[in-house]
Amino acid sequence: MDNDRKDPIEFQKEQPAGSEHGQDHPYPNDPYAARPVFSSPIPPQEAPMKQSGLGIASFVLALISLVLLIVAFVFGSMFADQIVNGDLALADPNDTAAFQQSLEALGGDVLVPVMLAGLSVLAAVGISFIGLILGIIGAFSKNRKKVFGVIGIVLNAILVVGAILLFVLSLALGAAGVA
Repeated sequence: MDNDRKDPIEFQKEQPAGSEHGQDHPYPNDPYAARPVFSSPIPPQEAPMKQSGLGIASFVLALISLVLLIVAFVFGSMFADQIVNGDLALADPNDTAAFQQSLEALGGDVLVPVMLAGLSVLAAVGISFIGLILGIIGAFSKNRKKVFGVIGIVLNAILVVGAILLFVLSLALGAAGVA
């Protein structure tokens, strides 16, 4: 007989010496490779975190609010310049009728810069409030970078809180009769 073999035929794949449970497997990230029953799964490869879109929007809105406040200061200084260089001399500062007649003598164009300054401040506060909300949402978003969200929160909070404090201060001065 030609098939007289003394050693049995092995059908299992031989593992090289020193490899236990496929540690020297040529493809270590193979999801179908044999693993011990109680081993931890392969950790997923983490992609780099993206910037929070809401945080970036909050930061941009804070910058727009700052620009609007600068525009408001420019319009306010234009109004002050027109009053100083105009013929607005009052003998009695408490005489509102004389002040109104002096403003009418200067013309209605004098009040345009002060109205634009007020509208710019109101727009800046409104935009800052929206930016503050977006910054808070962006800072609490998961799997996103939070740098722009935090910067947006800080800048927008300073603008909103500053506007509220200015409003409260003007109410207090008006109630005290100082202004």
